[in-house]
This record gives sequence, C-alpha cells and structure tokens, in this order.
Amino acid sequence: MNTVGKDMLARRVPRRAVAGALALSLAACSVSVGIGIGVGDDAMIDTGNAAVAAAAGFDTVLALAGPGIGIADDPLRIAPGERPRRGLAPGSFDWIEKTAPLRAGAQPVSGGRFSSQQTLGCESGSAQVRAMFTNSVLFSAGDTIALDAAACRFGGVRFDGALAITVIAASGFPGTSAAWSARVSIDYSGWRTETVALPVQARTVSGRAVLDGERFDGLNAGVRFDSPSLAIDPVVLGATRPRQSIDTLWLRLVDGAGDDTVETDFDLADTRFAGGDLARIRVRSHGLLALPGPAPASPLGTLLVSAPDNSAVYANALDATRIRLELDRYLDGLIDATLSTSWSALRAP
Repeated sequence: MNTVGKDMLARRVPRRAVAGALALSLAACSVSVGIGIGVGDDAMIDTGNAAVAAAAGFDTVLALAGPGIGIADDPLRIAPGERPRRGLAPGSFDWIEKTAPLRAGAQPVSGGRFSSQQTLGCESGSAQVRAMFTNSVLFSAGDTIALDAAACRFGGVRFDGALAITVIAASGFPGTSAAWSARVSIDYSGWRTETVALPVQARTVSGRAVLDGERFDGLNAGVRFDSPSLAIDPVVLGATRPRQSIDTLWLRLVDGAGDDTVETDFDLADTRFAGGDLARIRVRSHGLLALPGPAPASPLGTLLVSAPDNSAVYANALDATRIRLELDRYLDGLIDATLSTSWSALRAP
C-alpha cells in the first residue's frame, strides 16, 4: 500500500476528551454495541463520533473518485446513446483525452514547438484552450495545456474555472487511440464541476496534483493521483458543505466494464472539525473499494479512519443500506466496540 507522506501510525499525542460539539448520537443510527465492550472517553475516535469520522471519509472518497463529478470521473458512467459522452468532460483524465488531439491543428512556432489556441464547442458556454506542444504527433514531455471554462456544459454537467496541465512523461495518442499513458502535473484554479439538474451537486477544487493516467483499451483505464495538497469545496443536494483540505493524497481508480475499484490513502482536514480531536484524520482503503454505478451509488468495502492518537474506526459498507463500524482504540487489531448503522443515518444532518 502507499507510503506517501508521514506515517500517522507513528504519531502519538496525549489522550484527551472528545469535544462535545463533535459528539453524534448514534441512537439515531441503529447502533448496536458489543456486550461488555466500550471505548474510553479519552479516545479521539469513540462511540460518540465514529459515524462522523466514517461519513467524512466516505464523502471525501466520493468527491475524489466519483461516480458522478469527482476529480477522476469515469467515462463508463455515461448512459448508452448519450451524445456527446459526458465522460469527455468532467474528470481531469477526460479533459486530457479531449484537449490532446488539438495538436493536429497546432501551428509551428520558434524553437520547433507547436502552438494551439482554440475554443472548444461546448453545448453552452465556452472553454478556451491555450496549448504548446513539443511535436505535432505524440503527447510528449514538456507539452502544456491551459484550459479556461466559462459555464461550459456537456450533457448534464457544467464547468467553470481553470486547469493548467504540464506533461511530465507520456506515450501514445490520448483521445485518438485505444491505448496510451501519461504522467502530468495539474494546477486547479477554482475548478468547479456541477450538475445542471437540481438539486445541484458540485465540487470546486484548488491546488496541485500529479496524475498518472493509462488507457488500456477502449473501455478500461487506470487513474492515479498523488498530491501534496488539494482544497475541495463541496455542494451536496444544493447545500454548500464545509471546505475539505486533502494532503499527501494517494488514489488509484481503475475503470471496469462493471464496477470500478479504488484504493486511496490521504490526510483530511475538514473545517467542520477545526479545533477538535478530528481536526485531522487519516483515511485509507482497507483492501479494494468498489464504486458501483450509476450515481448516486455509494462505495462498498472498508475504510480505515484514524486519528492522531491512533484511535480508529473500520467502516465497512456491506451493501447499499448497511454499514458496520468497528472501533479499534489503539489500532492494534483488537476491536473495542462494534456499531451498526446505515447510509441514510450516516448522512443525516
């Protein structure tokens, strides 16, 4: 698994009581606690806030990986016959496949490079592309693509903001061949992706990430993100949610003909928890997570969410309804309490 960033398993801080403002009554979450088993009040993650921590982890995975409008959106989520395919637009991976072929119309400039400035044909709004390519054929190291979207709509998704893509290494022909690969650096500047249908679902992303993308064939692809820092401002069901800052992100999304799979490891700071015990948590996939389609399907599998004092919760999404939480006070593999909840209770206000 990933070793990016500081190993929070090695971090130790004094035990302290969980802030009352973070306490969540699990009575509304159909909780069952194992007989004779409990987690002390000095644990940063305990029976009072385990569901809050789990919800923050699952929601952030969806914000990053989709399905829907995550950063690494999946072209296979498109309804059959939809034109143009929404997947050409939402995710960073898909924008590469849409803009890289513009080299075909690029003009030679000094230094043996090729320049392209074009307006993409959105269904409404506009997207301006300014690109500098090292050659007129292959996607190559040194290529740069700057994209500015102004209410650019494709199908049911609209885009605003800017992306600046710099190619670090590449092979093949993104957007024009069934197999290619690339490693690129992406700077997000207020990059907002939102649904047209109400209630609005949206993500605004700022910061830098390194993306490894590989198209295996016409249907299957892999996307890996590595980022020192990303800020995500989510809108869920039309309501603006608190900002999330994601550090030392590692994420790998593999598109499949059926469900996608995702592995991830990141540090999360959610402004809802600022100043409390959950001001910073670490979220890791425990094995593979499945991302069933279409949206708004929730991920299936287990997340391990841990606090700096090593208290943790294994959040296992068993199916579309049930979630099992297992609390591990010392992250030593010994379960100190078990709780049962549901997706609807986990996401209740």
